[in-house]
Amino acid sequence: MTPPPISPTGGWIGALIFSVLFLAALGLFALRAGELVTLLAKARPEHRTDHINERIGSIFKVVLGQSGVLRDPIPGIAHFFTFWGFIIIQFGLLELIVNAYNISIPFLGDSPIFASILDFFIVFVTLALVVFAIRRGVFKPKQLQSALHGPWDGFIILGLIFLVVLTLTLVECFNYVATGGHAWTPLAAFFNPIVTPLGINGSTLAYRVSWWLHIAVVLSFLIYLPRSKHLHLLATPFNVFFQNYKPKGALPLLENLEERDDYGVSKVEQFTWKQLLDGYACTECGRCNTVCPATNTGKPLYPKEIILGVKEALFVRSGEILGQNSLYSKLGIAGVKADKTVEEKEAHHEPMVGGIISQEALWSCTTCMACMEICPVSIEHVPKIVDMRRSLVMEESEFPQEVTSLFNNIERNGNPWEISNDKRAEWAAGLGIPLLSENPDADVLYWVGCMGSFDQRNKKVATSVAKILLAAKVNFAILGPEESCTGDPARRIGNEYLWQMQAMQNIETLNGYGFNKSANADGASEQKHRTILTACPHCFNTMLNEYPQLGGDYEVVHHTVFIDQLISDGKLELPEGFDQRKLTYHDPCYIGRYNDTYNEPRRVLTVLNSNGINEMERNRNKSFCCGGGGGRAWMEEKVGKRVNQTRINEALETNSEVVAAACPFCITMFEDGVKGVEAEEKLKIEDISEIVAQAIESKQPVVK
Repeated sequence: MTPPPISPTGGWIGALIFSVLFLAALGLFALRAGELVTLLAKARPEHRTDHINERIGSIFKVVLGQSGVLRDPIPGIAHFFTFWGFIIIQFGLLELIVNAYNISIPFLGDSPIFASILDFFIVFVTLALVVFAIRRGVFKPKQLQSALHGPWDGFIILGLIFLVVLTLTLVECFNYVATGGHAWTPLAAFFNPIVTPLGINGSTLAYRVSWWLHIAVVLSFLIYLPRSKHLHLLATPFNVFFQNYKPKGALPLLENLEERDDYGVSKVEQFTWKQLLDGYACTECGRCNTVCPATNTGKPLYPKEIILGVKEALFVRSGEILGQNSLYSKLGIAGVKADKTVEEKEAHHEPMVGGIISQEALWSCTTCMACMEICPVSIEHVPKIVDMRRSLVMEESEFPQEVTSLFNNIERNGNPWEISNDKRAEWAAGLGIPLLSENPDADVLYWVGCMGSFDQRNKKVATSVAKILLAAKVNFAILGPEESCTGDPARRIGNEYLWQMQAMQNIETLNGYGFNKSANADGASEQKHRTILTACPHCFNTMLNEYPQLGGDYEVVHHTVFIDQLISDGKLELPEGFDQRKLTYHDPCYIGRYNDTYNEPRRVLTVLNSNGINEMERNRNKSFCCGGGGGRAWMEEKVGKRVNQTRINEALETNSEVVAAACPFCITMFEDGVKGVEAEEKLKIEDISEIVAQAIESKQPVVK
C-alpha cells in the first residue's frame, strides 16, 4: 500500500500561509487580467463569432498543434516542447498544490506513467531553454530585437522557466528519498545516488524547502506573466480563435463616412478589441520582420514594431482609458519602465502615429501581407497600417506628395493618369471586341483595368488576353468608357472616401448589366451565369472581396485561372512544349497570399514549357513582393534598396531567361527593376497571357 504523501507545509499553519500567498498571487493576477480585459472591452466592437467549427479547429491545429511556430524548425521545435511542457507541468503543479493539504490526486500523484511523461518534458524543456538562451545570448538574431525595449524581459522569462523546472526536479528527487522510494520518477531515480546521503530526515527537510521554492517561483511567474511579453501565453489561444474568417483580401469597411467624426485611427482606443488583442498575443518572434519587403530593403518599417507600438500606446494610455491613475499606465510593454536606454526613451512617447509609430514606417508598407501569412499567432498587421493611413489621409491630409495627382486623377478621370476615360477602349481598336453596351448578353465581361487600358506596356497584356478569348470563342465584351478605376490604390493608401465613391459607381454599372449574383439569387431577375474576368490581381481582389461590402456580389476570375479552365475544358488546345526558354514564375501578392491562387498559373506554364519552372527561393505563399502594392507604385522609393531590384536579382539567381508574371503592377515594377540592375539582355518580363498568345499565333490550336 502506497503511503500518504509527505505534507510539504508541515501542518495547518503552513497550509494557511500557503493559502494566503496563493490567493494573494491569484488576486494580483486577476487584477492585471481584469485591466487587460477592460481595455479590450472599451475598444471598438468587432464581430468575430462566426465560423465556430473552424475556430475550434484552429485551436487544435495552431495552438495545440503549434503548426505556426513549427514552420521555423529549430526555435519551433524548442517552443513546441516548452508549450507542452508548460501544460504538463501545470498538472504536476496541481498535485503539488493539493499536497499542501495532505491530499493526492489519483492518476497524478501515484502514477508512474504521468511521472515519466512529466520528466520527459522537464528534460526537453530544459534543452529548449538552452537553445533559446544560446539563440538570444550568442547569435542574437536581429528579428528578436526591438526599439521599444531591450532583451531583459526574454531572459527574465527564461530564468523563471528554468527555476520552475529546476525546483520541480529538486522536489521530485528529495521526495523520492523522503518516501523511501515510493514517490518514484525517472529523474528522481537517476539522481538518487546524489541525494541518498541526506537520509530520510534530511531529504524531508530539503523536500519541504524545495517545495516552497517551487511554489514561490510559480506564484512569481503567475504575477509577472500578464505584465510581461509572455502575456502571449494567455492571449494566443483567444487571438487564434478570433482570427479573421472573412476574405483575407478585404480591408474593413469604414462605415457611415458622411456621419463620422473620425476617419481611421490616430489614437489607440480607436482600434477594435481584436486589433488590440493582437498586441497581447504577439510573441515578439520577429518572423514578420524577416519576410517584410520593406524591412529587407532597408526601409523604416518593422511589422513587429507596429504591433508592439500599438501595445505600448495602449499601456501608456491605459490609465486615461480606464479612468484611473493606473500604475501600468506609466510602464512599458513588459511592466518595466521603458526608459533604460536612449533608444527606449525616444521610442516611448506619444502620439502613437508619428511618435511611437513613425509615418515613414506606415508609408513603407506594400500591403503584401507576408507578415500576416507567416505570423504563428494570427496577428493582422496590414489592416492596422491602413487604418492609421486613413487617419493621416482623411483627417490630417498628410501623405506622400506623389500621390496627390493619383487622387485627383482617379476622382476626375476615373484612372490614375491625366488621360480622359473616353480613351479607355482605344487599345482594342481593330480587334473586333464589342462593348458590353453593344453585347449586353455577353457571358464574360473582360475588366481591363487602368493599367491594361492606358499603360503602354500593359496594353500588350490586354491585347493578349483578348486574343486568347477570341481564339477560344468566348462570348465576351468590355465596358470601355463605362469602366472606371476600382479604387484599389486609393483604398490601400488610406483614401477610403475615394474608394467608396469609385466602388459605388462601378457597382451601379455592373448591377445595371445584371452581374450581381445576390440580385439574381433573390429572384429579382432571370439572368444567366455571368463572369467578370480580369488580368489585374488588384482589380480582382477588390471586386471579388471588397465590393460585396457595398452590395456588389460578383463572380470574378483572374485570367490565369480562366485560361487554365479553358485548357482543362478542351476549349483551348495549346502546342505543348512551345516555349523552350528557361523561365521562372513570380506569385503576385494579390492573387497569391490574398486569394490562394498558386497552381493554376503553373499548370498553364508547364503545358507551354516542357522544361518546367525554375522556382525562385521565395515562391508561392513565401513570394517576395514586387514593391508596387499598397499604392507604392505611385510613391518614390527613397530609402534603402529597391524592392523590385531585389526580386529581380532573385530571378537572375535561377538563371532563367523569362520572368512569367500575372499582374500589371508586377510587370511595370520588374521592367523597371531589370533596367535598374542592367539585365535587359539577360531577362525578359512577360505576362502568362502573352506567352499563351504567342503559342496561339505560332500554331493555330484546335478550337472546340
